[in-house]
Formats: sequence, C-alpha cells, structure tokens
Amino acid sequence: MGTGLSRSDDAAASRASRRLIQTMPALALMLGGVRAAVGFLVAAWRGAGVALSLAGVGVGAFLLGVRWGATPAWQAVWLGAALLAAIIAQSALYRLALARPGIEPGGLQWGRAEGRLLAVWLLTAIFLFILGLLAFTALIASAYAVASAGNGFAAAEPATWARAVDGRGRFAVGAVAVAGAAALVWARMRICLAPAASVARGRVQVLSTWPITRGTAWPITAAWALISVGPMLLLLALSHFAPIAPATSWAIIVAVALAKGLVVAGLWLPLDAGLMSYLYRRPDPPSPASPPSP
Repeated sequence: MGTGLSRSDDAAASRASRRLIQTMPALALMLGGVRAAVGFLVAAWRGAGVALSLAGVGVGAFLLGVRWGATPAWQAVWLGAALLAAIIAQSALYRLALARPGIEPGGLQWGRAEGRLLAVWLLTAIFLFILGLLAFTALIASAYAVASAGNGFAAAEPATWARAVDGRGRFAVGAVAVAGAAALVWARMRICLAPAASVARGRVQVLSTWPITRGTAWPITAAWALISVGPMLLLLALSHFAPIAPATSWAIIVAVALAKGLVVAGLWLPLDAGLMSYLYRRPDPPSPASPPSP
C-alpha cells in the first residue's frame, strides 16, 4: 500500500471517527437538554404557577409533619397529599411543554392525563422495586460467597460472616454494590420519558419508552445531574439554616420547610419536565454508519 495508511491504521481511524461522531450528539443532547430545561422555567410559572405553589406547600407540609414528629398515619396523609399535588403540577408542566390541550388556569386540573401519570408513578415504583430486590439479592449472595471463602467462617454463626471478609472480599462486594446501583440508575433513565410519553400519546407508557432512550441513558443521566445541582445546593443551604433557628421560632421553621417545598416543586419539577419534554421531542439522530443524504 506504499506510504499510505495500512489496513489496520484505516480501521483504527474509522473506529476513532465513529466514537467522535457518537460523542458529539451526546454532548449536544446534554447541553440542549439543560438549555431547554432552564428556558422552560418562566413558561412553567406563567402557565402553572398555582399548581406549582400548591405542590410546594404540600411538600413543605409533609416536611413539617416529619420534623414535628407527627404519627406515621398523619405522615402518610401529608405524603399522599403532596404526591397528588405534584402529579397535578407535573401534568400541567407536560401539557405546557408538549403543547397539549386541557390545561386549566393556574394548571389546576384533574383528568385522564393526571390519572395516567399516577399509574406511571406506581408502575415505575414497582419496576424499580423489583430491580432493587434483584440487585440486593445479588449483593447478599456475593457477600455470602466472599465470606464463605474467608477464614473463620461458620455458616451456623452469622456473627462470624463479617469477620471472615478480608480486604479483597470487601472490594469485591463493593464492586457488586456499585454495579447494582449503576444498573438501577441506568434502568431508571431508560424509562425516564414515561411521563412525557404518557401525556403526549394519551395512554400509559412505561416500558414502551425503553427503545426511545437506547444509547442515551448516561448522557441523560449527566443532563439530569446538571439541572439538579442548583436545587440541591439550595436545599443544602436551607438545611444548614434550619438548625440555626431558635427552637421557639416556629415561624422560621415553617418558612424554611415551605421554602424547601418550593425548591422541589417550583424549581426542580419544571426543570425536570423541561428536560424530559426536550428529550421526548428531539428527532432521532442519523446513524453513524449511514452516509448523509445529498
């Protein structure tokens, strides 16, 4: 082949080019999603400000109930009220972001879309619960296998199991735990478009959204992490401020709890809806293997 590229060099260059082509859409996906999420904030408050405020109050009331030691029954009541208010707000946000009809003034409505979102929340929780059980089972099995290979292990004496795990065993169990957590995050991101798809298509969509996120789970995770930085910092700041308040200053305690609720419902929820709506509406990128059309 003379002084030109060898066949192996040509193949390596082709693989590098393919990786570059695949990386550029991932970066564009992240930046475009974050930009769309931030840009949706103003429209969200204009169209669904009442629903967002109500959801924020619901979350704040639940936090107050937990702080003041409410009974488990009352905590469950406040949690249920907060979740219902969040579903109403989330539905209004997706109606706005996806230009779907049916939104009432302030974003307060309950119809089929809200019922579908409730079903999506329940089905997603069941799906992740099952995966979590499988990951936990794998972790327990690996821990038992590592302990049984260690010194001083006695199957009839559980107190000896932990002492039988040496440094390498702890590393192996930790690797299994990290892999299980990563698998749960990956699975969650593969169905993260379920609420947007359910509102847009007019029927409950959970596992049917799995193909939409093929190959984009980790870029979506990165974009979701970026939009969550601001709300998390605000929540941490409010959490550090709350203990400073005097024990008798109930007004400050209530204000901090409501502020946390507004951060969750009024800031993070619109950012999340804006990001997921952008991801759902985006056109599928062309395949790197296919030549561009003339």
